[in-house]
Amino acid sequence: MEQPADYLSIGHDIIGSSFNVRNEAGRGLREIFYKKALAWELQQKGHDVQIEVTVPAVYKGNIIEDAYKADIVVDGRVIIETKAVSKMGEAEVRQLLTYLKLSGFKLGYLINFGARNFTTGRMSDPFPYDKGIYRFVNKI
Repeated sequence: MEQPADYLSIGHDIIGSSFNVRNEAGRGLREIFYKKALAWELQQKGHDVQIEVTVPAVYKGNIIEDAYKADIVVDGRVIIETKAVSKMGEAEVRQLLTYLKLSGFKLGYLINFGARNFTTGRMSDPFPYDKGIYRFVNKI
């Protein structure tokens, strides 16, 4: 059975690993680099990490297999979307929220390695999001 402490531990490792990648690599690289570097960091901490995970959608009872692809799934329960842009807007947030809704996962992170201000932000921050790490909870 899932416990809140499990999510806290995974979240702690995601945030710490994100800072490790950003501190080591800096800004200005392609998203694919950050995605794979973050996955590697999380694997080093003992997490089961999958990259480019298909998130199926259902339309009128039909499963559409390749509708969406989540950047990273950690331990089969947390989705991470990585970006490498200066600021993120509503479209990036909607993307992650869609993945959370379709997958039924309870927790997701939107991580922008291109942000000038690589700190944690809040969902209530005004758009465009200019910080590096945002956490979203799916209230199914």
